[in-house]
Amino acid sequence: MEFTLAEAESIDLAKKAVAEMLTKPEDLEKLEQYRRKVARKKATVESQLRNAVQTQLEGVQTGLENLGEAQKVISEIKISMAEVEDVFHEKGAELSEVVRPIKEVNRRHQQLKTTSDHIHNIFNVPQAVSETHELIKEGKLLEAHRNLSELEHTRDELLMQLYHGDDAYVDKNTSLHHYYEELIGLSGNLGQSLWMIMNSATLLVTENPTKVVTALRIIEREERIDTMLVETLDLKGIPPSQIPGRPKKWRSKCIEMLETSISNKFESLETTSEQRIENKDWLMEHLSEVARTCYMDLQAITTAGVQCFPPSYDIAAFFIKRYHRGLIEVICQLIDMGLNARDIITLMIWIGDIKTSFAETLGVDLQSVGPLMKTDVETDLLKTCHGQVESNVRELMGNMVKTEQEEWNSQQPPECDVKGKYYTPVGINLFQIIDQNIQALAPLGLPTKMKVLKICLGALDEFQRKYRNALDGYYKDAVAGRIEPPCCVLYIIAIANSCRSCVEFTEQLKKRMCMELNESTLDKEFETGFKSVAEEFDKIGLHCCDILVDVLFTDLKKVLGGLMTRDAWFSQPMVLVGTVEGTILDFNGDFSKLKPAYHTYVIVQCQQRVIESYLLALCSKRMVLKKDKEREKAAEYIVDESRKMSAMFLRLSHACNPRVSFSPLSPHSDLPPLTPPLLTHTVVHTTHRNDGRSHQVQTGVPPT
Repeated sequence: MEFTLAEAESIDLAKKAVAEMLTKPEDLEKLEQYRRKVARKKATVESQLRNAVQTQLEGVQTGLENLGEAQKVISEIKISMAEVEDVFHEKGAELSEVVRPIKEVNRRHQQLKTTSDHIHNIFNVPQAVSETHELIKEGKLLEAHRNLSELEHTRDELLMQLYHGDDAYVDKNTSLHHYYEELIGLSGNLGQSLWMIMNSATLLVTENPTKVVTALRIIEREERIDTMLVETLDLKGIPPSQIPGRPKKWRSKCIEMLETSISNKFESLETTSEQRIENKDWLMEHLSEVARTCYMDLQAITTAGVQCFPPSYDIAAFFIKRYHRGLIEVICQLIDMGLNARDIITLMIWIGDIKTSFAETLGVDLQSVGPLMKTDVETDLLKTCHGQVESNVRELMGNMVKTEQEEWNSQQPPECDVKGKYYTPVGINLFQIIDQNIQALAPLGLPTKMKVLKICLGALDEFQRKYRNALDGYYKDAVAGRIEPPCCVLYIIAIANSCRSCVEFTEQLKKRMCMELNESTLDKEFETGFKSVAEEFDKIGLHCCDILVDVLFTDLKKVLGGLMTRDAWFSQPMVLVGTVEGTILDFNGDFSKLKPAYHTYVIVQCQQRVIESYLLALCSKRMVLKKDKEREKAAEYIVDESRKMSAMFLRLSHACNPRVSFSPLSPHSDLPPLTPPLLTHTVVHTTHRNDGRSHQVQTGVPPT
């Protein structure tokens, strides 16, 4: 036999109940008693169930009978309504004429009742108006508004009765209008007091918040009165225009007044053309004043203002949006004036600072409202700024070349640094310009900073060309006798040292940029640029050293021309080389003012030129030595002079750079008495370690 779930549960419960009853053997004696008890319970439940079903059926039957009766009544009413409607259509006009006197009497009764209710206020209008004016003058605005509200309520009630009904008056020039016409002016005076408070709301919320709260309470009351009056007029079918001065819409007027006050503040901050001409720092002062005004007002509103204004105004967001709009207008006006690069940098840094400071100190995120400057406008400004920076840098560097040229012709020697080395200020000034421009635009972001660096590297390339050309022109004019600079050699030394300083400054700038970027190397473009600049400055410095060597050997040209001649050299041993040594030592007094790297280079070049002069003299066959004794004597002279010159150059090299060593100037092999056809074989090898250059000369000297 299959059981449903309910039956199965019932059987389980029954089993449990029986198990509880028959727990002991003696409980079997009570079995008949348990049966009778269960039977009585079953009979009781069945009786209750029958009664419930019977009652339910009787209720349903009664309901059906009531529904039938209601249906009959509804049908009868429907028929009666149709008959009434037919009668109304036939005799509606006649009925209207019959009840018209009654309607008129009713309307008059309502008007008289309304007048009676307000009779006290009606007779007291002149006195109430006068008292309200005095209250407004005394600043008791809440009391004044209470009086005004009572007067306006009386007037509005009377006017609604006047305009109510089919025979309503539509004339706005009634005695009632004339009697209450002073209320319009009174309301205007009260409104002016409120607008003055709203105009100074940012100041009063901290100094006298009670005034602001009072004004807002009055405005909100008027807003509620407007709403209720419009709803009442709609119900009575009266146009709102029939009530003088309603709706007042003072909340909208309040918002409008706040916007006007903000606009007036920004207008008051505008600068005149005379101020901009007279004051070079006008932009910074103007922007500082704008930021200060915005900060003070927003601080007042976000701290005290939100407690004075109702939440529905969302006053903090309102002021933030309006001041954001005002800042945009200020920025646009400044851009339209046509700012220079310095002013553009100032403006863009200010924009970043004001966003940061407002967010950190006030919790006001101006960026969430919208950008203060459009992306395309910012891009155009940066392009203009970059162009002006490039133009200014190139102009300054060009002027620097001209200033240097003027200084080269000075009667006074160049200045010395702490180590006693000559220098010109070109290196310091040059990299100060670069550093100032990079640091000035650094707050605008890394891309702008790298762009300025690229501009400066390009300007350096042009500067180096102009500087090299100016140097060559200066030296050529001095050689040709067109100018007679008294300190020509000293200034060429100073130029060389300045170039060496520029190489060092370039490396320092590169390292600093790597540190700021937190990179070990820069992009390939910048690595190439830095390398090119450093190499070109080094080339100019070495070019100066070559000029110094040329100047020295121009003085020695006549002396060295006597080498390997019988009269000047062979007949006067060691005299000529003594002159050469003395001249070199004399010039070295100035050369010692060179920086070590270039001093070493000059010494190496001088040694090379001396060697070349000897080799040239040997190859030129300036004298003929036919006897072995003469050739032996000449060889001894060469060895002695070689030792002397080598010792001198060794002393000079150690003095300028102890780490540099020189090979002997003399031949590597002894020079015994030579016989034709071979006079000698000279090998010269020198290495300039500091400059990374290697000079090697090997020459075979044919017999004389």
